[in-house]
Amino acid sequence: MPAPSPATPAAPDPRRPLDRAPVVALAGNPNAGKTSLFNALTGQNQHVGNYPGVTVDKIVGRLAFEGRDIELVDLPGTYSLSAYSIEEVVTRDFVLRDRPDVVVDVIDSTNLERNLYLLLQLQELGVPVVGALNMSDEAERKGIHVDDKQLSKLLGIPLVRTVASRGTGKDALLRAVLDVADGRANSLARHLNYGEELEDKHEEVMRALETDAQFARSFSLHWVAIKLLERDPDARGKVEGSHANAAQVLEVADKASEWIKRHFGKDADVVVGEQRYAYIRGALREAVRVEPRTGRKDATELVDAVVLNRFLGVPIFLLVMLAIYALTFQLGNPLSDLVQRGFGMLGGLLGGVLPDGVLKAFLVDGIIGGVGGVLGFFPIALLLFLGLSFLEDVGYMARAAFVMDNFLHLFGLHGRSFIPLMVSTGCAVPGVMSARTLTNPRDRTLTILISPLMMCGAKTPVVAMLCAAFFPRYAALMFWGLWLFGWGTAFVTGMVFRKTLFRGEDSPFVMELPPYRLPTPRGVFTHMWHKAASYVRKAGTFILAASIVIWAALSFPRVTAYSTDYDAEARAIEAVTSARLAGAELPQDRRAAIERERARSLADLENRKRTEDAAASFAGRAGRFVEPVMRHAGFDWKVNVALFSGVAAKEVIISTLGIVYGLGGEEPDEADIAEAPLTSRIRADRAYSPASALALMVFVMIYIPCIATLAVARKELGSMKWPAFMAGYTLVLAWVLAVAIFQIGRLLS
Repeated sequence: MPAPSPATPAAPDPRRPLDRAPVVALAGNPNAGKTSLFNALTGQNQHVGNYPGVTVDKIVGRLAFEGRDIELVDLPGTYSLSAYSIEEVVTRDFVLRDRPDVVVDVIDSTNLERNLYLLLQLQELGVPVVGALNMSDEAERKGIHVDDKQLSKLLGIPLVRTVASRGTGKDALLRAVLDVADGRANSLARHLNYGEELEDKHEEVMRALETDAQFARSFSLHWVAIKLLERDPDARGKVEGSHANAAQVLEVADKASEWIKRHFGKDADVVVGEQRYAYIRGALREAVRVEPRTGRKDATELVDAVVLNRFLGVPIFLLVMLAIYALTFQLGNPLSDLVQRGFGMLGGLLGGVLPDGVLKAFLVDGIIGGVGGVLGFFPIALLLFLGLSFLEDVGYMARAAFVMDNFLHLFGLHGRSFIPLMVSTGCAVPGVMSARTLTNPRDRTLTILISPLMMCGAKTPVVAMLCAAFFPRYAALMFWGLWLFGWGTAFVTGMVFRKTLFRGEDSPFVMELPPYRLPTPRGVFTHMWHKAASYVRKAGTFILAASIVIWAALSFPRVTAYSTDYDAEARAIEAVTSARLAGAELPQDRRAAIERERARSLADLENRKRTEDAAASFAGRAGRFVEPVMRHAGFDWKVNVALFSGVAAKEVIISTLGIVYGLGGEEPDEADIAEAPLTSRIRADRAYSPASALALMVFVMIYIPCIATLAVARKELGSMKWPAFMAGYTLVLAWVLAVAIFQIGRLLS
């Protein structure tokens, strides 16, 4: 094992006072238990935001320990600190730019060799590091005995045994963190020695970097120098953008990299990687004892023999997802109806108090009708996120990616494309970003182009609403079928593109399968809430703003002359009702029936008036303008207006329909007219049929991705060409499929 060398400490950060709460970053490989440890340390005292410039979740928590406040940041899980994925860039940029006081590297004790690779890279960044030997109980059960004191001495950092799922070792870990943060313990005593030849070239690059004192104060020169030898594009960008003598530094680094390649017969990044692994293996030989395995298989191997079977794997995956959706609708539909009725009652109460006019229409139709329509389907989204979080925490989602690899190859897609596609079932924005894991530019572009075809979290409430409205008995099966249809459309579209625009050989697919673990309720619910919180935030911010704009577009200009004298019709209805109720004594049930008929007639009259108002508005005119084309798919102007708004975000389709149908108003076909849910109002519209509803669901699934997805695709692909193509082909494909479904449905019915 190469001897360790003294580390070059990072310069102290002058921006932070000494009397503040230390900032501690949690880093680690995926599936190492990092987020479970974060939840165990912070409880519910956490909030979710975004890292600057990206949509990757930034989860921050605060805790108090032994009279000290600590701020904890959960960094994205990553295997290394290269620049190949958004998670890697975010993690290392946070460490370099924000300079946390301590980085806690959460290490899977059952897979030390791979996990310690990230630890060495964190040490290269020149930041104080504490290691959490997580899953230490699992390691012992597998016969992996770690001498943590010896390993700590070899690595030069404090190591603490933890079991994050049970909270074991968290107090000892926090004491080690505070010892390092306060300077009582040193975690910068050493770093990896790369060998004499590499160290010479490393020193040459460091001397070139030292010619700019300001740059030396801003970055760890040790890290920048080694990354320049590896020809890391992000490190080169930092030098080009910040170093006073960038050209000379890069010239020295390029010459050093070429010398290493000639000397070793391998690229410098390969040589550096081999040195890291040599150091890790040497440390593990001295500090870890592994008992020989018996012939008996463990539980993970037994289950994998079934779920990873080449014939059973795909059907099992599809059945698992069907079960998730069945439970979601079985439990979520009644809750969704209650929430919708609650907003309907609120709209009815507010409408009864406020005088007629713009303010009443704005609050009842624009705010309650728009935002309430979206939040009405929050229970369904919440339960769906709960099911997916459970599958993720138990370790099944990684198996799904493995199982789908061969299936994807049938369509000419890369096995790693499954991960962005699966991520896109939550949101297409991170799905597009996660395509960075595909190193081949052709595979990456192809994956980005088909990712928005998936059933994302924004489309979920729209499709769920229509399934519940028109196929109530088979809502879960319909939803599952449409989810499957999204996958099928992505596969077939990818195959067509692969045979035309993106010809070429596949690159290999390798991924890690974590062991199955029984997830903790707290961990599953925390993951669920992180996903659901973004849904609520969107409803309270972006969708609220969009609802206001849509309400204004549907409310103005005002109609100056109606086609019908609605006031006269209302007076006639009242007169007829009074005449029917007068005279001879009527039974109470007959009197109540007449009153209900009067209420329905007045509500129908009000809806006709509102429809005429909306049809004459700016949005209504736009919807009617495209109606001749969209009529072939069964869409009237009201649906067209909702589809226009859905380009901003698919959830806005529901808020638009809520405004169009006046969620807070009256519904002629409901006994409790002020409380009718949106699903009932849409089902009562004669313009809809099961065929048009199915066509609409497919159109929403396929057509133009939201603006955020297009913007991220432009950023990832470097030009507007591919996002423009993405918007165009999805719109044409959605229209063709919707027309085919509607016309076939009409013929069959």
